[in-house]
Amino acid sequence: MNLNQMADQSFKVPKSILRYFRRELYKSISFVMVAFVGLFAFFDLIAEVDRLSQPGTSWLYYTVAIFLGLPARVYEIAPIAALIGSIYALVQLAASSELTAMRAAGMSTLMMLKLIIRIASGVVLLTVLFGEGVAPAAERAAVPMRAKALGFEVDRDFRSGYWLRDTDQSPETGTRVRFVNFGGFDRDGDLKQVEYYEMDAENRIRQWVRAASASYNNDTRDWTLSGVRIQRYFDTAVPNDRAAKAGLTIQASSVQTLDTLRWKSNLAPELLTGLFVRPDRMSAWQLYNYSRFLKSNQQATDNIDLAFAKKVMYPFAILIMMMISLPFAYLHFRSGGVSVKVFVGIMIGVGFHLVNNLFSHLSMVASLPPFLSASMPTVIGFVLGMGSLWWVSQPAPWRLVERLFNKRPANVSTR
Repeated sequence: MNLNQMADQSFKVPKSILRYFRRELYKSISFVMVAFVGLFAFFDLIAEVDRLSQPGTSWLYYTVAIFLGLPARVYEIAPIAALIGSIYALVQLAASSELTAMRAAGMSTLMMLKLIIRIASGVVLLTVLFGEGVAPAAERAAVPMRAKALGFEVDRDFRSGYWLRDTDQSPETGTRVRFVNFGGFDRDGDLKQVEYYEMDAENRIRQWVRAASASYNNDTRDWTLSGVRIQRYFDTAVPNDRAAKAGLTIQASSVQTLDTLRWKSNLAPELLTGLFVRPDRMSAWQLYNYSRFLKSNQQATDNIDLAFAKKVMYPFAILIMMMISLPFAYLHFRSGGVSVKVFVGIMIGVGFHLVNNLFSHLSMVASLPPFLSASMPTVIGFVLGMGSLWWVSQPAPWRLVERLFNKRPANVSTR
């Protein structure tokens, strides 16, 4: 049994020390978070100065949209804020010799690591709450605000509306492919100016449907079209004048008008978020459902799967960042040490962000599995952090290098 194991058995972290560490780390992380979020909010505000100075724009709507986007910023900045805030708090404790006194009282490196992990769990939980609940809801509300601020409505982004591919399977008609177009939708998820073309397995148009609006029924999981016009096309074709000259035959029914029509579709209101919100600002549940919807329609899901994998691995990244901050507590500098360590922490956080983006691009270019690409920066950070912690926790780490380079062969006489 080594000294660390003996210390772990004889020393238990009192609750008062746990509360003290938690208070100091949370205070520092909160301070860094507020500073970074305010800085990014200012950058977002001045990014559209040229466009907001034109007629028909509104600073009020855009300011509200920026405030609604702050929860997403909190989620994005969480790992860097956790790293810098933890480094600052631990360095302050080391500079006041409080950590030295705790180590002298029997707190080992393993005990300190467990303490950091317990404190980091609260940061991870709060970040997941922002990323899965607060940020997606605020971002959905920010989309119409941002659109109104820049002088256009959500349903006017494209002149031709929004196009989606949908599939339907039934025993009577088999598999049918629909190309759906709609002009826009409101906050309740009701569609406006819906139109779709239904095609059979041989890519022949079988039905054309147009409706003034469509509302979704959560109980039956289908849509109710209102103000419907339908035209159907049949196999038993009869030549008309224009088609006969081209050697073609066609038969179409007359346009039928209905007040309402039940429409079964894989499209759901929550999936419409993917048209307006960036994948990295959607929740993991939204990304999962949107990926399933795209796969069911045989559409590419690479960027959605990568965003989902990064959402799953993001809490572990926050935990690793706080674990990386622990080696800084073992480096004792009385004067000027805090600013240097904070600067190094900023560089590590920025480096982690760059490496994370690098692996994201490599995943798209080299077709790497999404979870492999999303987990590699976290794994690299964990290995480097644990290696640094082991190194600085040695009684004299630089002697290991001297011993390595000055080691003499056993059969050489020293006389």
